[in-house]
Amino acid sequence: MKIAIIGTGWGARVQVPAFRSAGLKIVGIAAQNYEKTQREAASLNVEAFEHWRDLLSSDADLISIVTPPGTHCEMSVAALEAGKHVLCEKPTALNVLEAQTMLEAAQAHPEQLSLIDHELRFLPIFQMARALINDNAIGQIRHVNSSVIFSSRADPQRPWNWWSDKEQAGGAWGAIGSHQIDMLRWLCGDFSSIRASLHTFVAERPLDDQLLPVTSDDFATAQVRLANGGFASIMISGVAALNENDRMIIHGEHGAIKIEGARLWHAERDGEWQERTPAHTVAIPSEISGNFPVGTVYLGHALKAYSRGQLDALEQAATFSDGLLTQSLLDAAHRSDENDGGWITI
Repeated sequence: MKIAIIGTGWGARVQVPAFRSAGLKIVGIAAQNYEKTQREAASLNVEAFEHWRDLLSSDADLISIVTPPGTHCEMSVAALEAGKHVLCEKPTALNVLEAQTMLEAAQAHPEQLSLIDHELRFLPIFQMARALINDNAIGQIRHVNSSVIFSSRADPQRPWNWWSDKEQAGGAWGAIGSHQIDMLRWLCGDFSSIRASLHTFVAERPLDDQLLPVTSDDFATAQVRLANGGFASIMISGVAALNENDRMIIHGEHGAIKIEGARLWHAERDGEWQERTPAHTVAIPSEISGNFPVGTVYLGHALKAYSRGQLDALEQAATFSDGLLTQSLLDAAHRSDENDGGWITI
């Protein structure tokens, strides 16, 4: 499978080496700033394209869209109409209407892949957690606590960019909450309602010689009612004093699962935690570390297997249908926040 990438951030820094390690060929890269694209492409030994639309006439089989959310709808629809498979970064789009447009384009081209880049689904620790839940190892899920705590946006001198702008779907809730929602749905089932509080601690950021207001959140907390009767709590902070391991603890009627960083534990009711971290099943390059980059390696291997005819290799992937459901929950949380944290029925 030949892949072209739109974006010189995560796409260049992570996807290129991760996908190459899985045996995929990167045939081109494009981004908004052509001079920067040329520099990045030269360092990666990849062909630079001046405009993202130029990739649509390349020999790429799949277009990976690793750009701000406001561009996802246009790019995804164009790529699908050009006959390409699509892997789109999260959050899916600016809003539900755009996500619905993307899904309709995918449904019009059912022979092509239309995936959202929730690469954590392919990590062995999360696949093991899902298998334990499906095998009734913890029983009916009662409550979940999920937290992502990091410090990278605590510095008020970090420059303003689209991430600081709510109108461009910036903020912690969209960037991180989309992953949390997808993983909770994948492991624990659908949501019935949600309420949230979104907050901005760093209210201004510099750009050139001025300070611009930050309209997106850098802290988010949400409560979820699961369709099966359980509850989940989500906390995301980008302005913590220090980084913590990502953590998810799932309690059921007769057991629990804990995922912290890259490790997995299981415990029976009133028992001790027993580590159940599975070994890697593919080679991970030494320069790649962290759950998301390593998950990208696994996603690359799944794409490679799919291209060789193993059609069930992507059975666990998040589709544009999943992307629409996640987007509806992201939007619902914003409505809840605007309504003083009231419950929003899904």
